[in-house]
Amino acid sequence: MSERTPIAIVGVACRLPGASTVDEFWTLLGEGRDEVTEIPRDRPDHIDIDALHDPTPARPGRIVSRCGGFLTGIDRFDAAFFGLSAHAATRLDPQQRLLMQTTWEALEDAGVPAESLAGSNTAVYTSCPPAGYWDLLRAMDQRDIHAALTADSGAGVAGLISHHLDLRGPNMSVTAMCASSMLATHLACRALRDGDADLAVVGSANLLITPDIYLALSEAEMLSPTGRCRFGDADADGYVRSEAVIAMVLKPLPRAQADGDRVLATILGTAVSSDGRTGGTMMATGVGGHERMLRAAYRDAGVDPSEVDYVEGHGSGTAAGDPIELTALANVLGPGRPADRPLLVGSVKSNLGHTEFAAGMTGLLKAALAVRHREIPRTLHVRRRNPVLDELPAVELATAARPWPAGHGPAIAGASSFGLTGTNVHVVVSAPPAPVVEPAAPAVGPYVIPLSAQGPQALADLAGKYADLLLEDGDTAGDLRDIAFSAGTRRTHFPSRAAVVGTDRRRMAGALRAFAAGGHPAAVVSVTERVSVRPDVVFVFPGQGGQWAGMGADLMAVDETFAAALRECDAAIRDEAGWSVVDLLGSATDLSEVDRIQPAVWAVQVALARVWLAWGITPDLVIGHSMGEVAAAVTTGALSVRDGAAVICRRSALVAGESGPGAMWLVRIGEEEAAAAIGDRVDEVSVGVVNSDTTVVLSGEPTAVAAVVAPLRAAGVFCRRVPVDYASHSPQVDPLLSGLVAELATLRPVAGTAPIHSTAYDRVVDGSGLDAHYWADNLRMPVHFAAAVRSALAGRGRVVFVEIGPHPLLAGAISETADILGADAVVLASMERDGVGQEELRTSLATAYAYGRDPDWAALYPGGRYVPLPSYPWQTRGYWVEPAAAPPLPVAPVRAVPRAQAPPALIDPRRDARIDPGLGVRIDLPRTRPAIALTLARHTAEVLATDPDDLDHDLPLPLAGMDSVLAAKLQARLRADLGLQIPVHQFLGTRCLRDVLAYAHAALEPAA
Repeated sequence: MSERTPIAIVGVACRLPGASTVDEFWTLLGEGRDEVTEIPRDRPDHIDIDALHDPTPARPGRIVSRCGGFLTGIDRFDAAFFGLSAHAATRLDPQQRLLMQTTWEALEDAGVPAESLAGSNTAVYTSCPPAGYWDLLRAMDQRDIHAALTADSGAGVAGLISHHLDLRGPNMSVTAMCASSMLATHLACRALRDGDADLAVVGSANLLITPDIYLALSEAEMLSPTGRCRFGDADADGYVRSEAVIAMVLKPLPRAQADGDRVLATILGTAVSSDGRTGGTMMATGVGGHERMLRAAYRDAGVDPSEVDYVEGHGSGTAAGDPIELTALANVLGPGRPADRPLLVGSVKSNLGHTEFAAGMTGLLKAALAVRHREIPRTLHVRRRNPVLDELPAVELATAARPWPAGHGPAIAGASSFGLTGTNVHVVVSAPPAPVVEPAAPAVGPYVIPLSAQGPQALADLAGKYADLLLEDGDTAGDLRDIAFSAGTRRTHFPSRAAVVGTDRRRMAGALRAFAAGGHPAAVVSVTERVSVRPDVVFVFPGQGGQWAGMGADLMAVDETFAAALRECDAAIRDEAGWSVVDLLGSATDLSEVDRIQPAVWAVQVALARVWLAWGITPDLVIGHSMGEVAAAVTTGALSVRDGAAVICRRSALVAGESGPGAMWLVRIGEEEAAAAIGDRVDEVSVGVVNSDTTVVLSGEPTAVAAVVAPLRAAGVFCRRVPVDYASHSPQVDPLLSGLVAELATLRPVAGTAPIHSTAYDRVVDGSGLDAHYWADNLRMPVHFAAAVRSALAGRGRVVFVEIGPHPLLAGAISETADILGADAVVLASMERDGVGQEELRTSLATAYAYGRDPDWAALYPGGRYVPLPSYPWQTRGYWVEPAAAPPLPVAPVRAVPRAQAPPALIDPRRDARIDPGLGVRIDLPRTRPAIALTLARHTAEVLATDPDDLDHDLPLPLAGMDSVLAAKLQARLRADLGLQIPVHQFLGTRCLRDVLAYAHAALEPAA
């Protein structure tokens, strides 16, 4: 990057008095609201202002002002989201808790999925003051290593963010008093320009938890007795303290444009300086230091200072500071300025108060929004202009809201921030460049909008937020395709998932509202359980029977992937058989001849599989049912499309030439029952297909098959004739086999991209053996479909079966086998008879997503553009320090031996007790598995500061908040209670409570 590469602000989130989002903040500014209030009495920190207030200035131990700008719910935090235990969350400075959540929201606003950052060169710069929470912890004897790392100073949060997201760039906390957050922004811009980072997160938080700073500022006469910041007013009498949490995501502008990011504003330049001794004392500022800072910033930006229309001043409203700041602005930005275009100056502190450590970023956000919207909000509480302005005609206070001055170039603004110890920072911002809009590809609906969260309640809350988004009108609404594209490509996908499918915004919003209320609308696909692991996908290609007139015709018209694959199959069938499958399907002609049906079904299967593959759903295993194995082989690449066409066309032509002397019947009995029913007719009747434990197909000579079926029907067994006049998978096709081998002698199969479970051989093959002899066996051998499904389910966990054909034929058989095995499986259809192909396909894709597979959303929505989406719905609860619990009473107050003399406890895992020589007592140990489980759960819950009933025994313990410190505590507890030394690593990594229980039980089992 060059030294003057603009830096794009691509994501922002904030919590400010009266505003929980950036949009709410801009509304607040536009309405000119004053959000300063009296110090609340209902907060957990509870600064007792009634006892501490005294209007007498500079009185020690008293606060001159009752006012401030305050956030609500400062104790609330979603600890589980960040994998923190209640113990750790309670000891974490609430500033840092809120900044972690706000940083996540800023990354969401930037459209940066968390997983894309893992291992990346992303920097984190934060600024948080010591907020006094450590003092509360110390007063209540709640200090430990968690508190020391995160509550004793503001330094821990940068590391927490970097650790949680696995960021590998610079990571630092910045402290420069009230210039801290702007200095952090300056450092982030430098790192991006210098190549030290590719992306930067800048964040700051400022909470007013204890009265100490109030007391010091009040005694120093820095606080306003009237309770308002009056920047630029002749009666300015000090500032009002305020709270804020804010985070920004920064990226070099060229990279942001290449990535299709939404740019809020661009940072053109920054500069930092120190007053040195120019102000007389360390806490007094000087005009010279300000001027040096301003000139350096505009030199860095490559901007003539006279081109700047607005500066968001530090503007704290002090009698000494305001004239100095205004004079420096006039001296640097005044020369060369037309008389009718004075420099407008304002301060957000008039709306919120002084957000101290977060003040710079708060002002920067206001300036960025002003240049973006080309509007300058008004500054409040100016009744009489400061007399210094009479001497500065080039500077004017923005006491009324107004549109951006017209007539020259892009909107450019500056923002200043000054620290009490002499640090001065200025940032130059400009309106974002107009986005380059490429012509979008034609949209194809229906649209699948994915939603995900860490748990079901958060998912329901998120659905409600998306419903609101879909009901928005105007420029903020976003195109449905862009919403779906953004939700797929620009969001982190969590374990609790749902997706809404449709083309009508209002109907989709209604479905999401119903889902949020606990309903099960048809347009929303969801799964009750969290997705713990990525499920395997099995493509299943059925045989003949699902065909229907016009199948796939609608997909040919709207889906180019499907159409291109069908055209490729069409060319191969034309060369092989002399007719067009595209013409056949397009004419909606009834399909009746096997040598037309099977090639047509094969072509549709190949084309459907291409669509699934293009959408990023790739199979871990492929199963073909009878003729379906041909499409399976082509899909894996074991056969080329031309070889596949040769197999299906020549196979079906041979069968058609021998049609007449055969029959096939679907019968609801098991394989053994079928063999018994066939009896001595094995030369004429075969069990041609075993679909499940209760469904087979009998195949053979028509009269003989009828004789077998007749007594079964009489006994009430379901029997249905398959509408064909041949008998595949029986001795009836033996005369065809040598001819088929000869016809396919030139096949050259290769190993495919996915394993194939051969239903002819009932084993997994790689595809390289699918030669002419195999296809003869495919026609003759029984179809071992049930066995293939059992094999697919064995040891795989959750399995998503995708049936790839014009109509689902095998879903029932797959579900039956899965139910018998108690397996976790779902079966998805690609098309349904007389249905709308895109609806079935995309609903099934939504289901695959809900069950844990991640499609290639960019491929699904080519040309999609990023649009802002709802932020994550935090599931918060209150965490605040409370007095430490009294230590537990000893189990048995008996004679103690001095520790130095006491030998170690005699622990024998093969016994049910231990003898502690130091106590001289026999201690019974939990021995049964239920007792061990209760002990383990109790101690784990106590260490994590949660309820035992809330423990998820299958969740990796680190995701529940376990860390090495807490693991050591748990180890000590279990050693004392179980007499077992469990290694610390057993509580970390991917191990869950169930794994620890298994380890403990195995170690404590009596010796055989």
